[in-house]
Amino acid sequence: MLKRIAVVGASEKSAASLMAKQECQGLLLAALGAKEKVQAGTVAAVGEPRHIEAVLNAARAIGEEHEGILNLLACAIDCREGITPGASERVRDHAARFARALNLSPDDQLLLERGALLRDVGKIKVPNEVLLKHGVLTYDEWLLLQAHSTLGAELLREQGVCPDVLEIVHYHHECYDGDGYPDHLEKEAIPYFARIMKIVDVYCAMTSPRHYRAHQSSHKDALLFLNSERGKHFDPQLIDVFVASEVGQST
Repeated sequence: MLKRIAVVGASEKSAASLMAKQECQGLLLAALGAKEKVQAGTVAAVGEPRHIEAVLNAARAIGEEHEGILNLLACAIDCREGITPGASERVRDHAARFARALNLSPDDQLLLERGALLRDVGKIKVPNEVLLKHGVLTYDEWLLLQAHSTLGAELLREQGVCPDVLEIVHYHHECYDGDGYPDHLEKEAIPYFARIMKIVDVYCAMTSPRHYRAHQSSHKDALLFLNSERGKHFDPQLIDVFVASEVGQST
């Protein structure tokens, strides 16, 4: 997972020289003025270095600790739902591959990776009798389960955590034709990154084991479904890129 490091007091030139170091692989370094606001998604902030190696090592250690916390939260949500541990990390990895296939910037890739880990955080507020039910959900139970996207966005907003992923968490169950939830948005009214996450989330859900179904789909069957819902559940242009670039095949 990418890590954004803010180098406080560094010039653009010194930040660029840091980026040129091979040790910066997987890091996004950004020069930050002493009075500038730290960008969302920054996992460490360090002073302008006199000892480059020490600074990079310290920043990477801080970044890995923050990343570990996000991974732990995602794993806890998966385990509570009875999903195989590591499922959200798989969604994150597919989101990163999709971002590269779409030629998105490293900053946007980081946004999608964080959104993938936190997309279902609202499920911690859904009762077990609904979240873990094996039978058919009642109408009221289905509405309660659907509310997890709104609950998740509200939780992040209330806690002031990861504000950059709020739209992904809130809208990643919207459908391109307006048949999704929670707000029944259509087409470009759905935030772009939520449309991306919708595809990745559905693909990974179909090709992973779930407690509420007997079998999981193959890569081929999942792609057939995605294509069948092109322009309905999913943004047609994004589906074309997902399929053509074989994002799901890269496991």
